[in-house]
Amino acid sequence: MKHVLIPTDFSIRSLRVIHSVVEKFSGEPLTIVMMHALKMPTSITDLMMLSRRSAHCDLITGDYKDACEIIRNKYASSIKLLKTEFLFGNTSGVFRNFLQYQNIDVIVCPATEEFRLAGKDSYNPATLINKSKYPVYHMPLKQRKEKFLVSAMSELFEV
Repeated sequence: MKHVLIPTDFSIRSLRVIHSVVEKFSGEPLTIVMMHALKMPTSITDLMMLSRRSAHCDLITGDYKDACEIIRNKYASSIKLLKTEFLFGNTSGVFRNFLQYQNIDVIVCPATEEFRLAGKDSYNPATLINKSKYPVYHMPLKQRKEKFLVSAMSELFEV
């Protein structure tokens, strides 16, 4: 089983890379971890309440959850587990421990960097990913055809 890490900003666009992952590792069962990076809280109160507070879970939109479910159903034979996890901290050591805990084999990022910050504590993990000693694949995404009056959910079906 291949464990794949994909950074996400909770947009439908960030899930489009999964199509390429399933194609690249076809025939192999996949565990896909969608990771969102957050800065470590600096106040002692925030640190103490970190496990009880769900403010970071509020960053996950309903459309993102629905899109994940669509992907799970579409690739049920290939994807054994698709989950979203938060990385708290921005040091190489924290990132390395996160990768080891999740049993990550490979990191996959979209070839074009279009990362947006989902919250005030979010950050782009590209620097940590590039510094890591893990294999990193930059998957090209096919150009979207401009369409009008189409929901963002339709991006999932464009391969």
